[in-house]
Amino acid sequence: MKKILLILSLSLFAGLSLGAQTPREEIWADSTRAAGLLMPYPGPQKAQTRAPRGYKPFYISHFGRHGSRWHTSARPYRYSFTTLAAADSAGALTPYGKDVLSRVTVLKDDAEDRTGELTRLGFLQHKQIANRMFTSFRRAFRGRRHINANATQVPRVMLSMESFCQELLTLNPRLDISMDASVRDRSYLAHVPAEVRAYNDTGAWRQVRARMFDSLCHPDRLMAALFADPGYVDARVDAKELMHQLYQLASIAMDSDVDVRLNDLFTTTEWYELWQPHNFSYYMQKGPNPAPGEKFIQGTAVSLLQQIIDKADAAIASGDIAADLRFSHDSHLVPLSTTLQLDGCRAKVTDPEGVAAAWANYRISPMAGNVQLVFYKNRRGEVLVKFLLNENEVGIPAATDLYPYYRWEDVKAYYTEYYNL
Repeated sequence: MKKILLILSLSLFAGLSLGAQTPREEIWADSTRAAGLLMPYPGPQKAQTRAPRGYKPFYISHFGRHGSRWHTSARPYRYSFTTLAAADSAGALTPYGKDVLSRVTVLKDDAEDRTGELTRLGFLQHKQIANRMFTSFRRAFRGRRHINANATQVPRVMLSMESFCQELLTLNPRLDISMDASVRDRSYLAHVPAEVRAYNDTGAWRQVRARMFDSLCHPDRLMAALFADPGYVDARVDAKELMHQLYQLASIAMDSDVDVRLNDLFTTTEWYELWQPHNFSYYMQKGPNPAPGEKFIQGTAVSLLQQIIDKADAAIASGDIAADLRFSHDSHLVPLSTTLQLDGCRAKVTDPEGVAAAWANYRISPMAGNVQLVFYKNRRGEVLVKFLLNENEVGIPAATDLYPYYRWEDVKAYYTEYYNL
């Protein structure tokens, strides 16, 4: 693939600490990250910074993706099983191939009629996130305070919301929690402008992704490990397609409730190479891709940003609201992170090969990924806010002398001016 100029905005480096690992290094250290958007929620990776003296938490604005699920398509299960089972019947599998087939069979049977549904792990992830939220910001949840919770009308999302809210009620039965899942809320929970949908469906980036996959998918080693007869592979197996479907299956297996994994299918290099086209695809559709215009993709989440600001102002004014909880999908969590311009979410890259070094989907939207804005105030009523991405503190481009805390009025002014709210 022809190299073209790689442009990284200076803001990219605001999200990287000195000595931070690159995605290549991270995936080589732990191949589960190569599952990208299918990676199970890793939990917070670092301790939080104590609030400035005199400030106490009182309100949280949250946007979360549903938890771990079965794959939204039956194809990875069925294609992998059918291809390997046919080879087994023909006596064309190695002993290792037979072992892989047995594991694929378990995963296929476990997923039968459960496409896209929440696994038990998905339930647990949201219980744990809610528990940590309550424990870390206990003061916001004291007494009979009110919580608004809204979800898209997809079962795995509604069940994620229920798991989260039930955990909060277990910790404080006096909380007044309103849960809802309505078409009305799609205008901010799952908004995609028509021009963005068209770009996602027909953009020239799709051909670039196809070429990237073709150049990075090297199935020969895997085929030799699985199949005893090279002639059988040449005649009857689409090697690249099988490798791709096994990658999908190995990734989603990490989210399943059965104790079966396929991580050993690929070398660390293969995991990294298979991850890159998927990461590139999401960067172009949902990330800070500069190609269609600086604020084109961000437009997907501007209405959500406005709703976050309005709800926060209402909570500040009332003093009675502990949290606004929103539950949706990766396809909206990533644009929100881009729109908020969080550290690690705003790299401007024009070289397809450079995306993997600058932007990583698993850092932003693993299963149960989330953004939290945590609000603090002092006795004078001055309000600060800090941003959490997957429960880790991150910054935004607005000025502050209290990092990772920002004055709420400065945050509002920054976003209002930038997006002309």
